[in-house]
Amino acid sequence: MIHKLITRIAVTLVLFLFAGVAMAQHETVGGATVGAATGGGTISSSSRGATVKRPPVRRTTPPRTTPRTPPTRGTTAEQFNAKGDELFKAKNYDDALEAYLRAVALKPIAGAYYHIGWIYNDQDDFDNALPALQQAARLSPSDEVIFSELGYTYRNLKQYPQALAAYRQAIQIRSDYVTPYYQIGWIYNEQEQYEQAIEPLRRAASLKENYAEAYSELGYSYQKLNRSQEAIAAYKQAIQIKPNDGTSYLGLGDVNYYQTKDYKAALSAYTQGVTYKDDNPTAFYNLAWCANEYSQYSQAAIAARKAIDLKSDYHEAYAELGYAKRKLNSPSEAISAYQQAIILKPAYGVAHTGLGDTFFETKQYHESVAPYERAIRITPNNTRIRYNLGWVYNHEARYAEAVPVLSEAVRLKPEYVEAHTELGFSYYKLHRLPAAIESLSAAIRLKKAHATAHLYLGYVYIEQKNKQGAISEYAILKTLDPAKAQQLFDAAPASMKN
Repeated sequence: MIHKLITRIAVTLVLFLFAGVAMAQHETVGGATVGAATGGGTISSSSRGATVKRPPVRRTTPPRTTPRTPPTRGTTAEQFNAKGDELFKAKNYDDALEAYLRAVALKPIAGAYYHIGWIYNDQDDFDNALPALQQAARLSPSDEVIFSELGYTYRNLKQYPQALAAYRQAIQIRSDYVTPYYQIGWIYNEQEQYEQAIEPLRRAASLKENYAEAYSELGYSYQKLNRSQEAIAAYKQAIQIKPNDGTSYLGLGDVNYYQTKDYKAALSAYTQGVTYKDDNPTAFYNLAWCANEYSQYSQAAIAARKAIDLKSDYHEAYAELGYAKRKLNSPSEAISAYQQAIILKPAYGVAHTGLGDTFFETKQYHESVAPYERAIRITPNNTRIRYNLGWVYNHEARYAEAVPVLSEAVRLKPEYVEAHTELGFSYYKLHRLPAAIESLSAAIRLKKAHATAHLYLGYVYIEQKNKQGAISEYAILKTLDPAKAQQLFDAAPASMKN
C-alpha cells in the first residue's frame, strides 16, 4: 500500500512542480581540502594528511509538528495528517510517514510534506526528501524551518548552490535563525572557500551561546587559511564549551602538528582527541609520531598499532611502530614491523632505513647492508645512511665500496666530521695515503679534539714511516684519549718507540 502512495505523491508533486513553482533564487557560489586534516597522518611531520574528518551535521532545530485539527466528517486528509503528527511525536517514523503520505495523496498540506521530507532525511533518503520539501516550501514560503530542512537535503545531495540558496532564504525569513548560518559556513568549508565561511560561522556563534560546533568549524576555517593562532583559539573555545569534543581536539592537534610544529602540544591534543574519537587512523599515527619524538615509546607503539587496526595497509604506521619497538629494545618486533611496511610499499625509504638501523644497532652489520643500499637508492641525499653504510663496508673490509658512498656524504654535507674520518680510514686501508691525510685533516680542522681522526692520522704516518708525525699524533691523543694513544703506540714499530 505504501508503495502505491509513494507513486501517487510523486505524480502529485510533478504536477505542482511543473505548474510554475517559484523557487528561491540561487546565489552564485564564488570559487575559492581538507588538507592537513584529510585523513592522513603526516609521514614526515609535514607530509601526512590532516586528521579532522568533520561529521555531517544534523539539524539543530527540533522538527516542527503541524497544529492538530480535530477531524470531522469529510476531512480525511487532516485526519491522516493529525495521525502522522501523533506518530511523529512518538518517534514512530515509519508509520508516521505512511500517514503523511496518505494525507498528501488527498490534499496538499505543507506540514505533512515537511514531515515527509524530514523523515526521509532522517533515513538518509535525500532523493525522496527533496521533492517533498520543495513542495512544502511552495505551500508555505514564509516558513524558515522548511527552507532550512530543504537546505539540509541539498547539502547532503552535494547540490551546494541550491543548499546555500535555501539556507539564505531561511535567514531572510528570520535573521536570527542560527542553524542556517552554521550550515552555510560548513558548506563554504566543504567547498574550500574558507574565507567566506568565517563570517557566517562567527554569526552562528554570536547567536547561540556556547555553540561548540560553530567554534570547531570556525577553527577549521582558520586552520585551512594557515591562521594558526586564531584556529587554536577557536578550537580551545569549542573544547572549553564541550570538553569531550574529540573533533576539536584533533583539529587542535593538527594545527600544532602541521603548522606551528609544536609537537608537544600536538601530543597532548591528540592524546585527548583519540579518547573521545577513536575511529581516525591518521590521528593515531600522528599521535604515535609525536610520542616517539618525545621518547614516549610505549604510548607510540600502542597508538601505531591502533592506527594499523583501523587501516591495515598503513605502511607509515608500521614504520612508526618499528621505531617505537627499536627504542623499546624489541628488535625482532621492530624488524617485523619494518618488513611489513616494505611489503605494503616497497619504495618506502623510511622503512628501509629503519630496518637497516635496527640491524646496525644490534651489530648485525652484514644484514644492514641491503636495506641501507635500497634506502640510498630511494633517498640518495641522506648523509647519515651513507655514513652508516660506509662504516659497514669498512667493517667488512669492502674499502673500495666505502669510498664513493662516503665521498658523496661529505660532498652533500661538508661539515660532517665523522664521514670525513671514515673516508680517511677507507683511503688508509686502500694505501691511498695522501687522500687519507686530506680527509683526516679536514675532519680535524672541523673538530680539533676528534680523537678518532687523530688516531687514524697516526696510523697513516706509521704507514708512511713518518716518525715525527706519528709522535705528534700520539702526544695529542695522550691528552684527548689515553686509550687511543695506547692503541697508536701499540701499532707503531719498535723503531718509532725509541
